[in-house]
Amino acid sequence: MEKNTILAIVLSLLVLVAWQYLFVAPQQQQLMEEQTGLEESPRQQEQSDGDGSFVQTTEGQEMAAVRDALPSDEEQPGEINELAEDLLIETPLIRVVITTQGARIKSWQLLDHKDLNDEPLELITEDAQRRGQYALAVFTGEKELDRELNTGLYSAPNTPLKLAYGDEAMSLTLTYRLASGGAFSKTFLFHADSYVVDVTAHFDAESFEGKALSMVWGPGAGVHLEDAMRFEAGLVWQRGTAKPERVAAKKLTGSRIEQSVEWVALNRKYFTVALFPMSAANTLSIQKITIHPANPDDKINPVRQVLVGLSQALSGGECRLSVYAGPKKRSELARTHQGFEKLLDYGFFGFIAEPLAQFMDYLYLYVGNYGVVIICLTILIKILFFPLTYKSFTSMKKMQDIQPEMKKLQEKYKDDKQRLNQEMMAFYKEKGVNPMGGCLPMVLQIPVFFALYQTLSQSIELRGASFLWISDLSSTETLFFKPLVLLMGASMFLQQSMTPTTADNRQAQMFKFMPILFTAMFWNFPSGLVLYWFMNNILTIGQQYLINKRGPAKKAHEAKEETPSKKSYKQRKKGK
Repeated sequence: MEKNTILAIVLSLLVLVAWQYLFVAPQQQQLMEEQTGLEESPRQQEQSDGDGSFVQTTEGQEMAAVRDALPSDEEQPGEINELAEDLLIETPLIRVVITTQGARIKSWQLLDHKDLNDEPLELITEDAQRRGQYALAVFTGEKELDRELNTGLYSAPNTPLKLAYGDEAMSLTLTYRLASGGAFSKTFLFHADSYVVDVTAHFDAESFEGKALSMVWGPGAGVHLEDAMRFEAGLVWQRGTAKPERVAAKKLTGSRIEQSVEWVALNRKYFTVALFPMSAANTLSIQKITIHPANPDDKINPVRQVLVGLSQALSGGECRLSVYAGPKKRSELARTHQGFEKLLDYGFFGFIAEPLAQFMDYLYLYVGNYGVVIICLTILIKILFFPLTYKSFTSMKKMQDIQPEMKKLQEKYKDDKQRLNQEMMAFYKEKGVNPMGGCLPMVLQIPVFFALYQTLSQSIELRGASFLWISDLSSTETLFFKPLVLLMGASMFLQQSMTPTTADNRQAQMFKFMPILFTAMFWNFPSGLVLYWFMNNILTIGQQYLINKRGPAKKAHEAKEETPSKKSYKQRKKGK
């Protein structure tokens, strides 16, 4: 790779790393603290009127009912009833536990994805379970009724449900007898081949007609297995055909209301929990509340937690929504809901990254290993850009050949910058050299590099994907001395030794440290990215070897072609 391009990429990477340290990491750390025990004053958060304050989009009774249905701190007791039973439901993709206390989801495991202990990945953390903070609580705005609905014991058939591929969807209904009379029920519909669960909440009492009901997901979206340096967690929601709206964890303060959303998602690097309303007339509520320990004697601090809920006016005594809790895999997102794949955000160069991600999936169908996919993709990109690489290299060689004459001109006109610029431009024209010719072709490749960076760093397909001694291409090497990173640094050193040197001694000295700098920068990068850069270096070395080998054969011919130009240049100088 041409040295000026390497310098440009180094500077760009430094900006990227600095951005991650200064902005993304603190926001991710804040979210981690909120979900793992940071004690904070609820009043202080509630008084915020910044980006997270209430956004009232309509007026009237419906909005008032929706606002009343939002949970408050006092409505989060976190009680655990020892008499509650656990109901197990298992499909080929998920294992869900529903507690009869409040008919809430106590556990949601992804069977095809493992945690650090090689166990099914749990999306409701142990900390949340200790606090009695289960998913899909309901709120009506009536404090005592909400406590009753979320902590009371429901009746249900205590028969485990197990679905296999090809089975029809199966439902589980839990019913609660209200103290005031009537009944409330929750029905969960499970699908054999999907991460989606459909939920219906139903009152059989006419007195609830016209009121609003919020169904809330509150225990986050799993433990923090992801690298906080390379992803900004937060919430994403979609309204209409516009781009999804995104808000970082750091900006989530107070409460927020948005109307008529198609979906809302707790957004993590590889996994997400999303809610889909069954009715277009819905209201999204986002709120931070304080969660206290379920047992007052338990020595754990209260935590600030984000609750995400969909509120709808009860129609016929019921409201419905669907829950997706699973991987951020493009194919799964696309088949779950039209446009849901927009949850994936590849940044400014997304228009390049998205086709790359799809092409990687296509290659995987044939090679069956994502390490091999990265190698194949690197080769294809190198072939695609070879004409630009060759043009850049030859232009750089020409610039190197005319350095002595350029120095003479610079010395001759060192006291007249305007004349020097004129003479240099005339000199370049006579020699047929473009001073930017070695840089511009390679600059065109930089967007592809950053698009590939985003693709490789966010592709869940790389999570847990092995290659040779590497156990997970989405994370750093587990071996202490990280052989792939060292090989990458060595290949870059070899590549530097084959690249034409610059006449600028300071720049030449700086380039000597590039392999060391890159090795340090890539030390904690995901192995998939290191593999790409290593293969790119190897292919660049091969390209430079072929170009250097071909160069001497053409040298005599090129010299003959250049002789008239040199003569005419001298004659022109004498004429002046």
